[in-house]
Amino acid sequence: MNQHKTRANRLAVVLAGLIAVTVLPVAMADDADAPPVKLDPSIPGNTWASIAKLPDWSGIWELDWMHNRSLMHATPPDLTPEWQAKYNTYLADQKKGEDLQGSSANCFPVGMPQIMTQPYPIEFLFTPGKVTMIIEAYHEWRQVFTDGRKHSSDPDPLFQGESIGHWEGKGPGATLVVDTISFAPTNQIGPGIGHGDQLHIVERIRRLDAKYMEITTTITDPKVLQKPWTQVRTYRKDPGDLHEYECEQNNRDSADAEGRPGERVN
Repeated sequence: MNQHKTRANRLAVVLAGLIAVTVLPVAMADDADAPPVKLDPSIPGNTWASIAKLPDWSGIWELDWMHNRSLMHATPPDLTPEWQAKYNTYLADQKKGEDLQGSSANCFPVGMPQIMTQPYPIEFLFTPGKVTMIIEAYHEWRQVFTDGRKHSSDPDPLFQGESIGHWEGKGPGATLVVDTISFAPTNQIGPGIGHGDQLHIVERIRRLDAKYMEITTTITDPKVLQKPWTQVRTYRKDPGDLHEYECEQNNRDSADAEGRPGERVN
């Protein structure tokens, strides 16, 4: 009897596995056959025809260091007393040789807003209802929903946050306004400066001419900043394509637990 029960139990397990394998493709097929979300054609960027009327951002764009040289030595934002004390500690640790390297030296994504200031190019892809930013640094990407939706009621904290956008103006000079919330707790708004749970970033992206693009970024965080922090950056259109970026491969710019530069070769 025990042998029969054992065989019966084994048979039940096998049958359960077969049923699971059989049901899974059916469930996937049901999802695939779901009707596509209908986009409001009156919203710019929701149809291929209206995308053709939006600014041409084709090609790749890279932060132009000649135009943004002053930002490299810009004074930090006005911090709240709590965060000013933390920042002072960060600067003191740097004088001791610590915190010279951030977590990105160990290939940890920097996320927003610092991902937009990396010395690597960005490509913008337009599809109905969405603008996707492909960023060479760290193989990161951002998706900006322009289909008229609102922010989620309880969005997941993400490295790039949740971005909702809309277009202002018409023709080549139209501006993409991007509203981003809900960030991963490890993100920093600047070196040594973290963020609170109310961090809110608004970007205004527009093409200046055939060669240059401008992004105005305003950061609001009542727990970290005494007032909104706005920076204007210029990006230059460059020839070529994006390249594969694998930070872990031959990483010679790592950081130890105290943020001191090291070398780790993979």
